[in-house]
Parts: sequence; C-alpha cells; structure tokens
Amino acid sequence: MSDVTRVRAGALMEAMGTVLLVAVLAIEVATRSLKPEFTLSLAAGALFLVAAFLSTEARRSWLLIISGTSLVIAVALLVRITEAPLLGGLHLVPLTLIACAAAIGRRSALRRRVLDREWIQARRAGEERERRRWARELHDDTLQDLGAVQIVLATAVGVSNPGRAKEAIEQARGLIGNQITSLRHLIAELRPAALDQLGLQPALEALCRSTAEIHGIDAEVRAGPRWDRNSAELSPEAQAHVYRIAQEAVTNAVKHARPTKIAIELSSDDHTLVMKITDNGQGWSPTPAATPTPTPQRLATSGGMGIATMRERAQLLHARLTVDSAPHEGTRITLQIRRHGKMKARGLWS
Repeated sequence: MSDVTRVRAGALMEAMGTVLLVAVLAIEVATRSLKPEFTLSLAAGALFLVAAFLSTEARRSWLLIISGTSLVIAVALLVRITEAPLLGGLHLVPLTLIACAAAIGRRSALRRRVLDREWIQARRAGEERERRRWARELHDDTLQDLGAVQIVLATAVGVSNPGRAKEAIEQARGLIGNQITSLRHLIAELRPAALDQLGLQPALEALCRSTAEIHGIDAEVRAGPRWDRNSAELSPEAQAHVYRIAQEAVTNAVKHARPTKIAIELSSDDHTLVMKITDNGQGWSPTPAATPTPTPQRLATSGGMGIATMRERAQLLHARLTVDSAPHEGTRITLQIRRHGKMKARGLWS
C-alpha cells in the first residue's frame, strides 16, 4: 500500500469513527439505549485504532488516545448493561492504550526536537560551507584577475608606445570580460534570474546549458506534456526548493561522479509532480536499508551533506526524495510532490 493510499484510508477510518462517536452522543441524549451505544463505542474505538496505524506519526498518538477513550466509554457502558459493580480487568486495556499513546507522543516530541536541532546544525554547516566556497571563488578568481587588470593598466600608463598601450588595454578588457562572465555564473547560482522571470522549467534548462558550457557535459531537460500546466500549482518558494534540489544533484554529479551525460526529467499526473535527475557517472553505494536512518549528523560525517540538504528541502515540500545508485551504474534522484491545489510558502498545500 502506497503512502498516499495509507493516509487516505486512515482519514476515512478516522471520519467513520468520529461519526460513530457523534451517534453515541445522540443516542445517549435521545434514548439512552445502552446496547447500541456500547456497540457503536466499541466500533469507534476499533476504527480509531486502525486509523492510528495507517496515519502519519504526528497524528498517531492523538488517534490512539481517542481510541482508548472510546474503549473506556464502551467498557463503562458494558458495566451499566451487566450491572456489575466493576469490570476492572477490562478497564486496563483502554487505559493501557492511552498510556502507550502518551508515551509515543512524548517520544515523538523528543525525537522531533532532536531532529530539528540536527537539521539546524546541518543547515548552519551548509551555510558556512557555502560562505567558504564563495570566499574562495572570489579570492582565487575575481580578486586575482582584478589585480592583474590593475597591473596591466598601470603598465599601459607608463608605456609611450601606442601599440603596446593598446595591447595592454585589450588584455585588461579581456580579463574584465572573463570576470563579468564568472560573476554572472556566481549570481545565477545564488538566485537564477530565469526562476523569477520565466519559471521553473526555463530555470532548469538554463542550469543544464550552464553545466554544458562550463563542464562540457551533455545536460538536458525533458518535460512531459502536462508538466508546464500542473507545475503552475507550485508557489515561488516551492519552485525555489525544487530548483535547489536539482542544482544540488547536478553539482554533486559534476564534482564527484564524472558523468558525460545528465538528464532532468519532469512529469506529472493527477496526483503527483515528479522530477528525476539521472547521470551516467561512476555512482556510489547509498546507505543500506538495514542501517539506521541517516540523520544530518551521520550524513555530515560521511560526506553526504548534499543529500542531507536535498532531503531537508523535500521535507519542506512534504515530498518524497529517493536516491538510487550503484558503483559504476550512475545515480538517479527522484522527487515526488503530491498535487493538491496551490502551494504556499514552505511547501504547504492550500
């Protein structure tokens, strides 16, 4: 069963349980018929219990508490029906369920706090790494060329030969032109103009053109017939996250995989928007399924901060990111975003 199907089934079970509890309340107010109330309460408790296991972890503890409460009501009604003084043993089951739900909720809250702290540390480490990269690029490239321009122009001032002065000026112009091109690439990496002016697909196409021009890699974008219309549901913030995931994937491939070809495939259907970034590079061995779930701390120590950044952005989009790779078989990164109307800031569906 897919994640979307599980969530929908859980929501259906939750709705049915809510209807049954409302019916119990109505019967209690109108007729006080104990047996129907007992049956409906028991059924509601069972539905909420099933919904808890089908729903996301964030709602699980809350649904377990509602299930336990429904079962407590059912046991209380059973006490009234049988006219027994106490059915203490039966009370233990729902009360234990409520206690387990409270423990699960507390553990989930602690885990969320730990993960939030790790993501913050990972984000700060990523930001610091980017600052160092920009400083290195500006120092090693831009400042050195500007220093060379200064020397060339100073030489041209002291030359009496017009031909040599003209040659020096042309050399300075060439150095300045190279730096204009270099700075344009840096600015595009910081925030591509095409993303704001033209949209996500043109920005990805510009990314591929830049990759091909700078690194000599065959990079292309292939979009399905429905992508352009359906991707309009993405907010500017969400489009920026999608672009950054693609940019990170392409950058990682260029730096580490030595590919000759990179393809970005865009497709969509009635339920999802899908972006696949595939390269034919040397590949690598992803974390095996049997090992603990990669956290930002583990990824930082294993050199996988690029993957950590992509997963963080996918989480902000409420999307699913999968990485498939093997040594000498290339890498495929797939981003699946659920469609549900216009996306707002931080990737939330309206």
